[in-house]
Amino acid sequence: METFHAAIYRATSTFYEGELTSLVVPAVDGQYGVMAKHSDVVIAIVPGHMHFTLPDGRVVHAACSEGMMEVVDNHVMILVDSAEYPEEIDEIMAREQEARAREAILQKKSREEYYLAEASLKRALARLKLKHRMDL
Repeated sequence: METFHAAIYRATSTFYEGELTSLVVPAVDGQYGVMAKHSDVVIAIVPGHMHFTLPDGRVVHAACSEGMMEVVDNHVMILVDSAEYPEEIDEIMAREQEARAREAILQKKSREEYYLAEASLKRALARLKLKHRMDL
């Protein structure tokens, strides 16, 4: 199977860099998949479940926050605020983040604060969903 080079960067470090056979990221209008020789594109990534397939066939799952993906000449670059493997997710902390975000949404402050709280809630829910899915 053909491969392509991918570099996935989170705000604090490199999350993954190497060859892949496929990649699926959460996008505004659903899941967006990439394989070798994909056409050039730039898309917005939303909080959710990302997964990619290594050349040996192993599938790697991760929770990611908002960001962007660029595909150019069989190279993929992803920039996200955060990306975590399921085993890195602290469920208690994610539940606390969810509760804080829900409370902030209910307080009906400024529009900007509402959108920040909503983004935080989406990230917390994506992390919890992936953690539970992988624990089954």
